[in-house]
This record gives sequence, structure tokens and C-alpha cells, in this order.
Amino acid sequence: MAQQDRKQRAFERREQDILTAALELCATPRWESVTVEQIAERAEVGKGTVYKHFSSKDELLFRLMMRFYRGLLRMLHDEIPEGDPPAQLRAAFGRALRYHIDHGEYRYVVEYCERIDFKLRAQPAWREDFMQLDHAFHAWSGPIIEAGMSRGQFQQRPVMEVILGLRACFKGAVAMIWASDNWCSMGDNETVVMAATEFMLAGLRGCP
Repeated sequence: MAQQDRKQRAFERREQDILTAALELCATPRWESVTVEQIAERAEVGKGTVYKHFSSKDELLFRLMMRFYRGLLRMLHDEIPEGDPPAQLRAAFGRALRYHIDHGEYRYVVEYCERIDFKLRAQPAWREDFMQLDHAFHAWSGPIIEAGMSRGQFQQRPVMEVILGLRACFKGAVAMIWASDNWCSMGDNETVVMAATEFMLAGLRGCP
């Protein structure tokens, strides 16, 4: 049993090494030209070893995206204390946007995995994994929004409609942050974080 546990830990470490190598290579605008052979070389494993862990380059990139979003969800659970709903969401919006700033190396991987052509060819198991993660985000944010509505702090609306609107605004802010080098006179990233946070809170309150 102990030997089996050691083998499993070694397998998991090797998998993380492969993911880290792939992220390092895919963190530049030339990420699409990266091959499985290059990832294997960076991870110091054979190409066949990569395929023991991942069925394709697409699966490898999908797993990186999931690692990114699981880290974001973990941060929300760990760093946003219970309390006043507007204060909770102000902190959550700000920290989540700064999480994207701090983890900009994931930009090209996340953008690729969210493209419609990727989603159309994604394996059913990947879709299920992503849906479960999506539900976990809803399970975290939904009760906070409902609490704000029950206290009269947020405008009464269907919660899923509110989450959809927040997601659209949030993704727009992320797009500006991750493309910050290409934007002119729009303010720095911290300006985008503050403006988007206040805009989303105003929408929750129903401000005209």
C-alpha cells in the first residue's frame, strides 16, 4: 500500500510538472505554436509520458484553465469573510479582478478554452467538470446576492439574471486588464478594477 501511495504521489507530481511546463510555454502570444514535444522537453519527460496524463494538448490546456478557476474559487472562499453583502461583493470583485492581474500568464489558455470552437469539440467529461465548477461559483455568490436583496440593499431581480449581468461586466473588465498594453487612455489596471467594481455594485443596487 505504501509503495502504491508513493507511485500515486509521483504520478501527481509529474502531472503538475507537465502542467507547469505547458503554462510557461503558453504564456506568450506565440502559444498556439507550442507542441506536445516542446512541453515534454520543458517538463523533462518523454512525449509518451505526457499522453499518459493527458489525451491531447486541448485536454492539457483545459486542465490549466480549470486550475486557474479553482484557484479563484478557493481565494473567494478563503479571503472573503461573511458579513455585509455589499462589502462582501466589493471585496470579491476587487480581489477577483486582481487575481487575473496577478495570474496573467493564464491569459491565452483561458481565452482559448472559452472560445466557441473549443467548447464545441470539448469532450463531455470536460463540459461536466466545467459545469460543476460553474455551479460552485453560483453556490458561493447566489446566497450573498439573495441576502442583499432580502435586506433591501440590492434591487429585487431573478438571481440568475443578476449573475449573468455581473459575469458580462466582469469579463469585459478582465478583457481590458489582460489587453492593457493595447489600450490607450483607458487608465491603468487599478483604475479598471475600481471602476468595474463600483459599476457592478451600482447595478446590484439598481442605480440609474
